[in-house]
Amino acid sequence: MNRCRRRHVAACGLATCALLLAAIGCSPTEKAQTESAAQNLVQLALADRVEFDAVLARLADKVVLVDCWATWCLPCVEQLPHTVELAKKHGSNGLAVVTLSFDDRNMSDRAAKVLVEAGAGTNGVTNLQSRFGASPESMDAFAISSGALPAYKLYDRKGTLRRTFELDPTENQQFTPQDVAVAVNELLAE
Repeated sequence: MNRCRRRHVAACGLATCALLLAAIGCSPTEKAQTESAAQNLVQLALADRVEFDAVLARLADKVVLVDCWATWCLPCVEQLPHTVELAKKHGSNGLAVVTLSFDDRNMSDRAAKVLVEAGAGTNGVTNLQSRFGASPESMDAFAISSGALPAYKLYDRKGTLRRTFELDPTENQQFTPQDVAVAVNELLAE
């Protein structure tokens, strides 16, 4: 590309950014916040069961909490910040957190936005998205026997699944985020 054309492309890019910021009404402070949020963007890696198991293997010697969720599940979205807080609080003690979105692929941007808002772009959280989206195949592939979200899986430092938290319509009371936190603390203490 010749020098004149490069300058034109660069100038157009800057002008477009300036127009976009002006159009959405960003102040300098909002612009800085937008840039800060952009630095914390979440990358969702597509995963099937084999890829999920490979992630777990890479996290050997850590207690691993897997938060199975979706943007269309209000309790899931409400509980994500709690999961991220566990990662923040216990990451230095050997806790690894994995989020596993059950959203369809065309909802990746929305899922990433929810994860950023929950703080999952930081704190060492690994963010995955089921290759099978919101289909029953996702529930089968990731062994969510209730077929409902939210669901949590808790693995010990040897990679053994020790606890699951799933909705059970036959129970009078469902699990709470506090139940998950207690189980995390117990495994970290082993």
